[in-house]
Amino acid sequence: MKKQDKQENSLTGFFVVIIIISASLYSIRKDIQDLWASVTSTFKAIITFITSQLFFVILALIVLAILIYLITKLVKTIKRKKEETKSEKEELENFLKEEIKHNTESIEKYNNLVNEKIKICKDTKRLKKYVKPLKKKHKKVGQVKEEVEHKEHINQLIEKEREIDKRIEEKERKEMEAEKDKEKILNGLEIWKNNVFKKSELNNRQIETLKEKGFEQVNQFDVLERRQISVLIKLYEKLNHSREHIFLVWSVKRLLEKIGIDIIEEHLTKGADITFKHEGKWFAIEIETGTLLKAPKQLKEKVDYLNEQYPNRWMFVVSNEKLAPRYAKFGLSTQRNRVQENLEKLLKNT
Repeated sequence: MKKQDKQENSLTGFFVVIIIISASLYSIRKDIQDLWASVTSTFKAIITFITSQLFFVILALIVLAILIYLITKLVKTIKRKKEETKSEKEELENFLKEEIKHNTESIEKYNNLVNEKIKICKDTKRLKKYVKPLKKKHKKVGQVKEEVEHKEHINQLIEKEREIDKRIEEKERKEMEAEKDKEKILNGLEIWKNNVFKKSELNNRQIETLKEKGFEQVNQFDVLERRQISVLIKLYEKLNHSREHIFLVWSVKRLLEKIGIDIIEEHLTKGADITFKHEGKWFAIEIETGTLLKAPKQLKEKVDYLNEQYPNRWMFVVSNEKLAPRYAKFGLSTQRNRVQENLEKLLKNT
C-alpha cells in the first residue's frame, strides 16, 4: 500500500514540474522568438559575407601572408642547413688535412675523435662521402700510434739504460771510495811488514778490511801475556810457514821488545827465525812446530849452524808442550808459558 502511494506522489511531482517549465517558456516566448530572429539574421549576414568578393580577398591575403612566412622560414632553414653543412664539410676537410700529433696521450684522444666523426658521417646522409677518407685517416692514426708507442718504448729502454749506467757509475764510485778507504786503512796498519795484528787493538772497519785482504782470525797462547788472545794472521804466499809458527815469531818479538831488546831481526828463509842483540852479543831463537823432527838431517844441520853462530846463545821455542822434551835433546827448549823464564836464564848465563 505504501509503495503504491509513493509512485502516485512521484507522478504528481513530475506533472507539476512540466507545468512549471511550460509556463516559464510561455512567459518568455517573445524573447525566444527575438533571439532566434537575431541568430538567423546574423547567420544570413555571415553567409552573405563569406560568399562576397571581399571575403575571398581577405582570405587570399591571409593565406599569402602565411605562405610568405612559411617560405621565408623554409629559406632560412635551408640556408642555415647549407651553412651548417658547409661548416661541417670545411671542418671535416681541415680535420682530414690536419697533422697527427706524435705523442701517446694526444694520439689516443685523436683516435677516439676520428671514430666519433666516422659514426656521425655514417648517420648523416650529406656527410657519407667523408666516411671513406676518415677510415683512411683512422688507419693512418693507428700506424702513427704504433710508431709513437714503439718510439716511446725505445725511449723508455734508453732511459732505463741511462739509469743503469748511472747506478753502475755510482756503484763504481762508491767501490773506488771504499777501495781508497781500505787502502788508507791498510797503509795505516803497514801490512807490508806486519802479518799479525791483535784483534783487541783493531776497530771493526780495520778487522773487516784485513779479513778481505786474506787475514784469518785465530786464538793462540801469547808468550808475553801468558794467555789465549785473538789475532788476525795472514800466511806468507811463498813460504811454508804455519799459522802457529807466524804467531809465535810475532809473540816472541813482542816479549823481546817488552824486556828492552832494541835490535831484533826476523829471518824468513835462512838462519834462525829470530836474532837479537843484547849487551853486544847476538842471540838466536828458533820457532818449531814439529816439522824438523820429521827431517833429522835438516834438524842436525840447523843445530850445528846455531851452535857455530850462536854458541850457548840460542834456544828452541816449541808450539806444543809435548814437543819440548824431544827438542831438548838438541839444545835448550821451552814451551810457550815458560819462554820469558828460559829467555832470562839464557841472557844471564852468557
